[in-house]
Amino acid sequence: MPDSSPAEKQDRQLVLDEMITYRLARLQARLNAQATRILKENGGLTLTQWRILVLLDLRGEANLAQLVRETKFDKAQLSRAVKTMLQNGLLTSKANETDQRQILLAMTGTGRAAFEKALPHMRGRQQILLASLSRQQREDLFAALDRIEAALTEGGTQR
Repeated sequence: MPDSSPAEKQDRQLVLDEMITYRLARLQARLNAQATRILKENGGLTLTQWRILVLLDLRGEANLAQLVRETKFDKAQLSRAVKTMLQNGLLTSKANETDQRQILLAMTGTGRAAFEKALPHMRGRQQILLASLSRQQREDLFAALDRIEAALTEGGTQR
């Protein structure tokens, strides 16, 4: 098979740049790399640990199933992160009083301290990202993301 000409390669790149999944994946990789660096420098957390702490800050307590449902993370990935966080003293666990089969997770003082150390840096990052868009662009972006999520939920793109 002959090599593609430069023009053919450029055409394929244009098609790739118009693929929403490619663009979102590329953006997510860059955002995750940036967040990972910020969290490592300011609290010593991983991105998964940060997201768990954010949810526990909002909820107070949650079980693993709730964390999986809200984050859409792989259950095994979250389970490993929770195990490490328990071992490192960032989380506590206790049986749910209404359902003894469930284990409720909550932040410890150490977990709260790591969360509070990272929080202003992560908020600052959000402010910078949001400030790069006008109010209308932010509204349009969030509306577009909602429509894409709805299309996935409705099964429109899964065959």
